[in-house]
Amino acid sequence: MTRGKARAYFLPKEGLGESGKAESREALAAYSQAIRLRPDYAEAYNNRGNVLSNLGQYEEAVADYDRAIYLKADLADAYINRGNAKAALYLYQEAIDDLGRAIQLRAEDAFAFLNRGLLMVDCGRHEDAIPDFDEAVHLQPDDYKIYFLRGGAKAELDRYQEALADYSEAIRLNPEFSEAYNSRGLAQVALGQYEAAIADYTQAVRLQPEYAAAYNNRGVAQAKLGRVSAAVGDYDEAIRLQPESAEPFYNRGNAKERRGDFEEAIADYDQAILRRSDDLDAYKNRAVTKAVLGRTAEARADFEAALKIAAGGR
Repeated sequence: MTRGKARAYFLPKEGLGESGKAESREALAAYSQAIRLRPDYAEAYNNRGNVLSNLGQYEEAVADYDRAIYLKADLADAYINRGNAKAALYLYQEAIDDLGRAIQLRAEDAFAFLNRGLLMVDCGRHEDAIPDFDEAVHLQPDDYKIYFLRGGAKAELDRYQEALADYSEAIRLNPEFSEAYNSRGLAQVALGQYEAAIADYTQAVRLQPEYAAAYNNRGVAQAKLGRVSAAVGDYDEAIRLQPESAEPFYNRGNAKERRGDFEEAIADYDQAILRRSDDLDAYKNRAVTKAVLGRTAEARADFEAALKIAAGGR
């Protein structure tokens, strides 16, 4: 899971949600006035911190949460919200510590477990994330998002059969959740279940017709089954929907090379390298394809570029 995707769940537990900046600034003024009138009002500091987080002013938000906690040391929401703000500042261990304190104060708070699990994922600590997701599932057994996120952590640990079960439960709870079909498809591919993966990717694009990644992933599964033309069609659609992505160009180059369309394969590898200049495999495959066409000097240059990338650019 990407950092951005994980942090999309790090939102203030209380506060303004998606209010516009003008409304947020009005709320900021109101909370500031409340604090002037009552300087010991911990909840006002907490809520002003939420508004500041909503405005992207995370350092100022942390200062307000600090004050709220100083005034009311058992205010669990302030620990959760300060943890979220620190996560946005990449202060992951401090954020984990804050969420741990919130859990000590309010052990039934699924939100705190969920956010701490997401922080663990952001830090690459997938094994540590799973117990937090387990507890969140225990507290909110009907929340499809938690199963989906736990499935992602398990997939990162190559526990694909368990990930499959979590994605399936997410789908059972929300049959319109296209991302869960795509992720379950990835787990199916890892398990060699290509037909089942294709069915999942097909459902993902039915629910979300502009889901470029699902088209690309379906192409990969089609190619695994030797359906090269079908794979190329899926890569075509992925490229149409997301022309800035290197991956479908690389995959389409592989498929075209496989069916003997060498010049077209080289053109696709060109596009992949243009978008991802350190793509070792694209250089290697382009080198092989050029060698097949007798373009020996160009092939040698690509092999040398691949070796340089493999050596870390030295």
